[in-house]
Amino acid sequence: MFIFTRARKFAWLNSHLEKIWPYVDEAASTLVKSSVEPTLEQYRSVIFSKFILGTVAPQFTGISIIEDGSESITIELEMQWDRNPSITLDIKTYIGVALPVQVKDIRFTGIFKLIFRPLVDEFSCFGVVCYSLRQKKELDFMLKVIGGDMTAIPGLSNEIEGTI
Repeated sequence: MFIFTRARKFAWLNSHLEKIWPYVDEAASTLVKSSVEPTLEQYRSVIFSKFILGTVAPQFTGISIIEDGSESITIELEMQWDRNPSITLDIKTYIGVALPVQVKDIRFTGIFKLIFRPLVDEFSCFGVVCYSLRQKKELDFMLKVIGGDMTAIPGLSNEIEGTI
């Protein structure tokens, strides 16, 4: 296993991510929305009416490359994101009315795991990429009911935060 500490500079990687971020934003926003929305609907009828990760790319702060002798390569990337997304949820209340809630001021630090497997002798040199969130170090955000005060309905703020 090779571990590159925080002392290693990530300016080169972060500058390249900034260049491709508009494309990553569009693709990742669609992927996250289609992956997360079915899970949210299991708890309560929740859909994204708007989901855009924002114009500012996250910053990589650490990387580990794990070689375990198998037919795969595992990369763990530590990432920090405290940027400007535009996310609006439509949450169906007990009385059947959809309540638009804006998710604001998101701060996130975590480690993403990418596994490239199996390694093959054709381009792109691997069969699939599996990705997961290995560790969430910090997740903070603000919720705001669009056109109203979320604290006006007792318990609503806690229920929404618990669902997210």
